[in-house]
Amino acid sequence: MKTAAQIANHPKVRLHQKLVSILRASGSIEGAERAWSRIKLDKRLWKKVATYGLAVREEQLRLNKVAFPDRNNVEVDSALQAGNNLNCLYELACGRASIAKDSAGQYKVGNKGLKIMKHARALIRRD
Repeated sequence: MKTAAQIANHPKVRLHQKLVSILRASGSIEGAERAWSRIKLDKRLWKKVATYGLAVREEQLRLNKVAFPDRNNVEVDSALQAGNNLNCLYELACGRASIAKDSAGQYKVGNKGLKIMKHARALIRRD
């Protein structure tokens, strides 16, 4: 099992962290939309973005949501620093998941970052 430091040191995780910091520096979700055009101008950075599949519009929207989450701001930042993947970060940012905690209130560490628990969705039938 990898340690938390090894997970957080992966190049893709470092790229996520760098992109989120660039998007947050833009100040708002609207600014983050415009920031992607500036990121494209940096050929070196854009090559990394394309290599890891983040050049797709859907992935960029997910990163925008991670940079400016609806809920769980502290948990999103903790999971980002711990090296969780983009899908889990997005679920946290939307409020559809949370980080598991032990009895002392500390975050639980999993195989790939922090342990994320997805919330069950209530199915409502409309007749």
